[in-house]
Amino acid sequence: MLTIEAKGLYYKALNRQIRKSLSRGEKEIVLKDVLGQRYIGGGLEGKARFNIYGTPGQDLGAFMNGPEIVVYGNAQDGVGNTMNEGKIIVHGKAGEIPGHSMRGGKLFIKGDVEYRAGIHMKEYLKSVPWLIIGGTAKDYCGEYMAGGRIVVLNMENRKTSPVGYSVGTGIHGGAIFVRGDIKQYQLGTGAIFAEFDEADEKFLREVFEEYSGNFDVDTSGMVPGDFVKITRKGRRPFAKLYTPGMNIKTDAPVHFNLTPPCTYACPTGIPTPVFFNLIKNGKVREAQQLMDEYTPFRMSVCGTACPAPCMDACNRGMVDEPLHLQEMAKKYYPDFNPDIQEKEKAQIISIIGAGPAGLSAAWQLARRGYRVKVYDALDDLGGKVRRAIPRERLSDKLLDRDMGRIRSLPIEFNTGVTIDRGTFDKLYKGSDIVIVATGAHISRRIECTGGERIQSGLKFLMDITEGKEIDLSGKEVVIIGAGNVGMDIACESWRLGAKKVTAVDVQKPLAFGHELDTAVAKGTNIVWPKFIEAVDNKKVLFRDGTELKADVVFSSIGEIPDISFLPESVLIDERGYIATAEKSFRSSDLKVYGCGDIRKPGLITDAVGSGRLAALEVNAILTGREFIYPEKTLVPKRRINTLYFGNEEDEIDRCMSCGTCIFCDKCIENCPQEAISRNGEIFTIDSQKCVLCYTCVNVCPRGAIQAEFISDLASDKPGN
Repeated sequence: MLTIEAKGLYYKALNRQIRKSLSRGEKEIVLKDVLGQRYIGGGLEGKARFNIYGTPGQDLGAFMNGPEIVVYGNAQDGVGNTMNEGKIIVHGKAGEIPGHSMRGGKLFIKGDVEYRAGIHMKEYLKSVPWLIIGGTAKDYCGEYMAGGRIVVLNMENRKTSPVGYSVGTGIHGGAIFVRGDIKQYQLGTGAIFAEFDEADEKFLREVFEEYSGNFDVDTSGMVPGDFVKITRKGRRPFAKLYTPGMNIKTDAPVHFNLTPPCTYACPTGIPTPVFFNLIKNGKVREAQQLMDEYTPFRMSVCGTACPAPCMDACNRGMVDEPLHLQEMAKKYYPDFNPDIQEKEKAQIISIIGAGPAGLSAAWQLARRGYRVKVYDALDDLGGKVRRAIPRERLSDKLLDRDMGRIRSLPIEFNTGVTIDRGTFDKLYKGSDIVIVATGAHISRRIECTGGERIQSGLKFLMDITEGKEIDLSGKEVVIIGAGNVGMDIACESWRLGAKKVTAVDVQKPLAFGHELDTAVAKGTNIVWPKFIEAVDNKKVLFRDGTELKADVVFSSIGEIPDISFLPESVLIDERGYIATAEKSFRSSDLKVYGCGDIRKPGLITDAVGSGRLAALEVNAILTGREFIYPEKTLVPKRRINTLYFGNEEDEIDRCMSCGTCIFCDKCIENCPQEAISRNGEIFTIDSQKCVLCYTCVNVCPRGAIQAEFISDLASDKPGN
């Protein structure tokens, strides 16, 4: 056995000495005090063995064709680069691209590896390379694999995923086996999860045994069932890429904000991360003014009555739990009245309906200087927000805080005014624009025998808010319709003494969030699918032959609007709602707009958002500009790097700002070509330096830098 002292030796001198020793017939060589010397074992053939003490440099064993190398320490980038045959055993960690373009042989690494492990691995006939990683691997593991086997053993059995993102990107051969948790969104383009076969199980058992022998560790507790298999999608997953229809050179990274899931799910479109980032920067008033651009109902709706689809969508749930967005809405509620943004205008806009849609439209238009007149049949403002939401969910005190800010604007309120054809005609002639936001208040009838016994659930709720409660003590209640309103009816029925409450529906119930959780917690039974056959004095009968005892039956299958006051110039669709274009609120009469439930039924927040957008369209038309309907492009979950987040103390700091750049500059710092620069808020990517490696795309914690083919990337569907 020959020992070579490598300390201080230039890498070329060391490699010359190694080759001379082999030419003399040496079969086992010990290299001591190795520190960064490159290309050790590069291109060597035969059956020699090298024992390396220290840290070898890049491309250890590159193009090697037979020898065995054992490293008693860590290794740098490119271990086993384009290796044909032989074996490399690393008793520590390894850097980036281990196993790059391996064509055969075996590479065992005891610890963790960095990015792009196994990139471009390939196989030919019986030459199948192995890359066995004892620890974890970072992003792009198995990128562009054409063959071979990668195994991530995750020996420490960490709770977090042992691999990063974009696993198997571009894979078109071979297989990756990972022990531990891995989600669909971690897979790269072209990669899919696959089922095990007997050959896979046999292979993994061979890996366990050989790994144990190489490092003298116990692998007896490992079983193939602990692993997931990742391979290519179909026979030619990238066949479509190689067509004249796609110019690959244009798929460069670009920096722009995508829509965070909270904003995407919010019908009002509130940009919560932008709101929070302003507060973090000490700009609380600016943050509150930003919210005024979206809704006047921050306390009553956002903070209280809304079922919070934003929280259901919050990506923070991937780390611990969603942000408590409703509490944050109340915590940062403004203590000032809204600003008038523009000078007073001459145009008069009449709004019929003082519910969430009408008041939202009035809020936006009054702040832009228009002369706004609001009409409502009731004596107070709020519509269903005030009359149909139980007081235990939304008190008058909370609602009045929002109403006070709305009333501070120069809006003319005309309450207690019923609109018919005659009064509508007068409003029409005296206004530049009429916005119809009367909502839907006529309960849908259920056509069945005994249907006259079914009571309106909406009227039940509205009577309660007016102090007209009914006694349900000891009674069994059946609610037809299991949406959120149905859950409100259920909760009120329990409060009024009901013995049993059952909600039935013809489809999977649409209820969600707080309303559903509260109703179920009180004991509400939800049954579906159920189709009503008849109702008699004691029960509800269904088409499947079953029945439910019912002392009281409420209907909660939605309402339709009263359109009797509208002129013939306003077309109504087949459902009974004002007809508009898909991304417009303008009716067939160019002076009449519709918003809220009279255009399309939905949640309270749908009505608020509808009123806002209707107002923006009116403002655009009256100022001679084009109305651009706001589109949303959801940032995909797989583009959110959750490893950057955790253990934040303040609630506001828990926001991951998904899809929204906060100028952390990780893309700039990690670009291997130094192709990215920033001037203020403007990012520039030098197309001459960029090599389309997408490192910037994958290190961005928030998914705010993407590739140009965004329609493919902005998706969590398998294969994208």
